[in-house]
Amino acid sequence: MNESNQTGGHANESFRFVQLSDLHLSFIGSPSPLHLANKRILGYLSWLRKRRHTHQRWILDLAIEEIKRLHVDHYAITGDLTHIGLKNEFEQVSQWLTEVAPANDVTVIPGNHDLYVNEQWDRSFSLWEKYLAGDDDASSVQARSNNTLDAYTQLNQIYPTVRTRQHVAFIGLSSVFAAPWFRATGSVAEQQLERLQRILSSKVLNAYCKVLLIHHPLTLTHTPSRKCLLNRDRLIDLLKQYPVELVLHGHGHNTCFDSIQSNDNTEIPIIGMSSSSSTQQAHNYKAEFLLFDVSKNQSSWSIHKRNYTLDIKQKIFIPTTQQEFIMPFAI
Repeated sequence: MNESNQTGGHANESFRFVQLSDLHLSFIGSPSPLHLANKRILGYLSWLRKRRHTHQRWILDLAIEEIKRLHVDHYAITGDLTHIGLKNEFEQVSQWLTEVAPANDVTVIPGNHDLYVNEQWDRSFSLWEKYLAGDDDASSVQARSNNTLDAYTQLNQIYPTVRTRQHVAFIGLSSVFAAPWFRATGSVAEQQLERLQRILSSKVLNAYCKVLLIHHPLTLTHTPSRKCLLNRDRLIDLLKQYPVELVLHGHGHNTCFDSIQSNDNTEIPIIGMSSSSSTQQAHNYKAEFLLFDVSKNQSSWSIHKRNYTLDIKQKIFIPTTQQEFIMPFAI
């Protein structure tokens, strides 16, 4: 593990990134009834009754203030930046993202609330495209040329994405689709899984610590079936054969840890986190962000994780639990 220095920086040989999730930072206001003539009416009523009080922008602002003091190299945001995926919500989030850091330093993947219904691409994710795109953005160029098509189709053309930063490779998946009423399930399209297999089997990324970003959890340990990843077994089988060093997700709004064992007996950590803007005070549901330091040893990766949790009375984020994972280099 690399110790942070007194100014809040970190050792030069380590790569420091932060995970944020389930921000729900947008303000819906009074949308047109035409935009609510679908499943969005449920989300809007939930926002009026509860979510606008549960998720607070000032909490997220506190988190960003503390993160900037920690001198992170990269931000990984694992979905649900909006409430019901309206165009004005995407615009609000787009403005917020520009205030956080340059697009090269922020990786965003979609959450189910961002694709509450299958909106047009140019009214939704096109506004975040520079934060979604991988280093090879050929698929993004294709999306721009098909700007009037639906968001679900375009997301499945873009993902999986790969962004290599120093010695870390962020691999993004989209697990979102327009789920049925009263469901928040996810699924990774087969075309994404096929491309992911090609990426992981090529060994091109073996020189990197591979971090998989997905919104939905891979297991049912901490997730009810109505919110699960429907084809989780398919993705787990793929990762058993072609392991990554770390899997990060959101969705459940709770701090959780799980793992899967690869075919070579490596335990792959699966880490889920609470909402970064939540006012909830129940154990494991308090607002948080996760700080990771990744360093390269002689034959392994050292991944040090620390949870920063909101003390709502003092209005500060404080470091709480921590874990360290030693992951052998891919062969």
